[in-house]
Amino acid sequence: MPSPTGTVKREIGDLGLAFGVLREPFAWGVMLLGLLGSALIFFGFAWLAWWLIGKLDWLHHGWLAKTRLDEWMLGGVGSILVLVIGWFTFPLLVTAVAGAFLEPLADRIERRHYPSTPVPRKVPIREQIQSSLRVLLRGLGWNLLALPFYFIPVLNVVVYAALNSFLLSREYFQVVAVRHVPLSEAKDLYRAHRNEMLRGGLTLALLFVIPVVNLFAPLLATAWMVHRVWRRESSPLRARLVSGEASLAAV
Repeated sequence: MPSPTGTVKREIGDLGLAFGVLREPFAWGVMLLGLLGSALIFFGFAWLAWWLIGKLDWLHHGWLAKTRLDEWMLGGVGSILVLVIGWFTFPLLVTAVAGAFLEPLADRIERRHYPSTPVPRKVPIREQIQSSLRVLLRGLGWNLLALPFYFIPVLNVVVYAALNSFLLSREYFQVVAVRHVPLSEAKDLYRAHRNEMLRGGLTLALLFVIPVVNLFAPLLATAWMVHRVWRRESSPLRARLVSGEASLAAV
């Protein structure tokens, strides 16, 4: 097992390579689509929430009317809730929106930096859309469950880091892995190396909270995962594909 210092150096090295993706014109298109789509979904949910609160008749009658709960929800409290939910769900939201374009981005990075890797399969657009919807629903669901903890100082940082380290590391690993193995096998590979992937997930979670950097974090996360998969001998996907090629060669 590498020392903590060695682990940090490797993380920084992979991240340094990942920044090279910003030289890809295609990557900037993915970023703009992801941000635009995320903004539309976010404001759509916010408008729907305000509309529903305004339509709930029981908030305007009886003792609840005296509490002026509807005014609180439509005013400052509601705005704070929307901002908090938006901030903490941003990583998964932008990942889901840009998801359909991350696979071709991963393909460009692999062909440029690792031309000797096995030829990947073409992931159908329907499968990419289904994957993006799963990311969106799963991310919103888990973050809504964690919402109460996001209002508690210190604990909110711990919960955010733990939850998004898991969600982001799994989703970005699958972006790369499903191009080479079936989804069910990609999930098994992730589970078999969960601890290593979670450590890497902390790097991804950090990218999504740094101002400005978080705007193109999906690009960096995709590139980072590609480099991590193909540069490290301990990578579960690389080990699986190398062993598979060795088995074929033996036959």
